[in-house]
Amino acid sequence: MFDDKFFEEWLDSQAQKVMEQVAGGQSVSSDQMMILMLKAQINHFAHLDIDLRNEMKLLREDMDKRFEQVVIRFEQVKHQFEKRFEQVDKRFEQVDKRFDQVDKRFEQIVSRIDHFMIWSFATTLTVGGIVIATIKFL
Repeated sequence: MFDDKFFEEWLDSQAQKVMEQVAGGQSVSSDQMMILMLKAQINHFAHLDIDLRNEMKLLREDMDKRFEQVVIRFEQVKHQFEKRFEQVDKRFEQVDKRFDQVDKRFEQIVSRIDHFMIWSFATTLTVGGIVIATIKFL
């Protein structure tokens, strides 16, 4: 490929010769003017390259800061969701306890109904037996 360093050294030496001619009050040819123009463009490109690199560096730093802020925000949101999930989990535990209490009360009611049915059946049999015995003795 093309060796930039070799070209820059050649261009610097040629531009220096032309500048010495201009400083000496001599006229310059259009080829020599082209050398000065080329040197000016190379200098301009070098400054643009430096400016572009600095701008890219600033943009990268800004982007890094924004990404850090996004990460921090995600961590905050994650923490908030974890708190909310813990609260929801506690609520479900409370609901589960209430269902356990309702289940115990339901079992108590069923047990009372069973006892009442047994008592009712026993009372019906007893009263029926008394009625039948009374009818037989009369």
